[in-house]
Amino acid sequence: MKTSKKYTRELFRQFKYFAAWLPGTPLSLGDIGIMKGKQFIRIGNLKDEKYQLDFEIKKDTTPSDIKYSSEGSVSVTSKISGTVPPTNSTLTELDAGFNVAFSKKNAIHFKAKNTYNHTIKDQIKLGGQILNLYKLGKWDKDYVIITELVEAESSTILISCEKNSNIDLTANADIGSRSLDIADAELGLGVKFSRGIATELICEKGLTPLFRVSKIKSRLFSTPDFEVMKVRGYDMMESQYAVLDNDFNYFGEVDEFDFEEDYELA
Repeated sequence: MKTSKKYTRELFRQFKYFAAWLPGTPLSLGDIGIMKGKQFIRIGNLKDEKYQLDFEIKKDTTPSDIKYSSEGSVSVTSKISGTVPPTNSTLTELDAGFNVAFSKKNAIHFKAKNTYNHTIKDQIKLGGQILNLYKLGKWDKDYVIITELVEAESSTILISCEKNSNIDLTANADIGSRSLDIADAELGLGVKFSRGIATELICEKGLTPLFRVSKIKSRLFSTPDFEVMKVRGYDMMESQYAVLDNDFNYFGEVDEFDFEEDYELA
């Protein structure tokens, strides 16, 4: 399976958020794009001259950490100075840092520190504006809009490209009594040794690694109405607001059942 497909699919299954690919790609609320599988391809923004749609942002002010490792495939060992190095590591006794070992190809270690989940504030109003553009022939139904965006203070994302790969990271800063966090930019982590790692984002600042999108969707045999979408029994999708028009279209959040995907075997 391609690295991009494995990464975006695996993080979606874990968080129910889409993942930026490449992981360092900058994204913004209001970005317009199309979905290729679970990969977002950006083509513009609502504030571009072509659309000139302004919107308010609901800023998240409560940071939280997010982490994920491919199950049974990743081992992360932290080490402070003066302790015995991990087995099969190039770290010395004086080093402080991390050894991350991957037993499988395309295994993922993802850690985002101090994340904020920002959203477009009035998505009901936005949905009405998008439906109007569609009626005027100025909007394609395949377009999606980033309506929710996770921004991280700093992130470390590692993806292996072969079995039994590993990476050693050393702290270049004086950590003192600071606890070791693999996504902490203040540790000044650097790569001492790397083998079989396809993606190395080490304590990158300001990434937007996760997001949700909304689009125009169609519903048959339904009376146009303003409603809260029902929770489907086969999906842990959250309830969401929707605006409908007289053609039985509505603006709602995209989930894993809204597009076809090439189900390539791992």
